[in-house]
Amino acid sequence: MNQVELHPEELEARGRIAGVIFHFFVQRLARAVFGAYFRCYTRGRRNMPREGGVIIAPTHRSNLDTPMIGASAGRPLRYFAKSGLFKGPITTWMMVTMGAFPVRRDTIDRSALKAALVVLEAGQPLVVFPEGERKSGTRIHPLLDGVAWLAAKAQVPVVPVAIGGTERAMGIGVRMPRPRTARLVWGEPLAPPENDPRGRVSRDALTQYSDELREILQDMFDGVQQELGIPVWDRDESE
Repeated sequence: MNQVELHPEELEARGRIAGVIFHFFVQRLARAVFGAYFRCYTRGRRNMPREGGVIIAPTHRSNLDTPMIGASAGRPLRYFAKSGLFKGPITTWMMVTMGAFPVRRDTIDRSALKAALVVLEAGQPLVVFPEGERKSGTRIHPLLDGVAWLAAKAQVPVVPVAIGGTERAMGIGVRMPRPRTARLVWGEPLAPPENDPRGRVSRDALTQYSDELREILQDMFDGVQQELGIPVWDRDESE
């Protein structure tokens, strides 16, 4: 299947239109639905910068996570989405309207990274799940370096977000969501890695940043899961 190509300039232009549509219509509808069906509660949203480029780095245990983040953020968001979802003109229009742009998961997608930088440099918020695809369980998996690299390259902060309860509501393999309580907690922004005088950042610095972000997400995830009465990761367990 051929990947849909969206050039950065086109992406940025479409992003402005998609942001208006999503922010004023879909976001309000989603808030009402999630509040009623999942008794979804948000805390710490003031930690989300009101303007400028920022990377939102949530935990990821359910397909519900993306729309919940969008309903909670208070700003129009942009997202990575697997290229297979962009199958035709109608589907592509719907995905772009929701703020998504395609990325290939089977290789390093340089065009998607370039598009992500355009989004951040245009002052838009970008959602990147640092664990990659959906995971299961209480442990935050080792993070991909994409979040750290993008933060360093664009010099934007990273806001960690812990989403609790969504795996009970609609975990991997579950098609119909169950009415379970969910909660989102926005953490304090984490400053980007420092670049050297040449504008580069070392591999060690990226790894250290990812490790720090992972620990922050683990602490936040444990906290929100405990609030919901869900078991948390036993730190005595091995990796």
